[in-house]
Amino acid sequence: MASAELNPSSGVPLYRQIKDILRREIADGTAGPETPMTEALLLERFEVSLAPIRQALRELATEGYVYRKQGKGTFPVPGSRVHRPADVRLGALHDYLADRGLNPTSNVIGLEWTEPTDRLRTALNLDSGPGPLAGGSLTADDRLLHITRLISVDGRPIARPEVHLRVPRGFDPTAAELEEHGSAFTLLERDHGLVLDHAEHDVWATEATALQAEALAVAVGSPLLAIETLFFAAGGWPAGFRSAVHRADDFKYRFVERR
Repeated sequence: MASAELNPSSGVPLYRQIKDILRREIADGTAGPETPMTEALLLERFEVSLAPIRQALRELATEGYVYRKQGKGTFPVPGSRVHRPADVRLGALHDYLADRGLNPTSNVIGLEWTEPTDRLRTALNLDSGPGPLAGGSLTADDRLLHITRLISVDGRPIARPEVHLRVPRGFDPTAAELEEHGSAFTLLERDHGLVLDHAEHDVWATEATALQAEALAVAVGSPLLAIETLFFAAGGWPAGFRSAVHRADDFKYRFVERR
């Protein structure tokens, strides 16, 4: 019989239930970083076979919640960890986090139309003329849709992204629509056929400003991970520019290089 902590009739695989329980305990500090999670202890606790235990630990390791010490066992990584692998579909971070049971929220804290700065004009190649958008296209003189979000996991803020988008005329989503769908790119693909092809990233370490510190619930000057992303639609057309800061203790970004 499985442990009372598990619900075999819920339809959720046992390994997923075990993984979610351990992840919550790691995030809230219940699981101490010096105490190994041994298969023997977990077998005794959850009263299941070895297969779901090993699967849960394997996925927790892949997502950055635990690490293995040779000959000593598996240990928790303190804090709530968000591991963003390289193969997450562009614009689909919210869905990725939700699929892993991390209870993400993506609150729109700013939504406006803005004139492009010189830097944005260059990055988005606005002076090259209209882009090939279904349902209408922008000219160099059109404004950009500026969206600011606060992304949280299990109620803990982890990132504050701002994105500037070149969008078709008539695309004017509300904050509620953006929060419901998790990404403006989801709506653009559904309503206007704009599909992202690839993105380019610049990543560096920085210190939290007063505004960033307040949003992410950290002290001013705390280390943050900054990522700027230029999104390209099919055909190499620049569709959007995102600037985001992330809590450095909570967010891990994985890159893959190929020959």
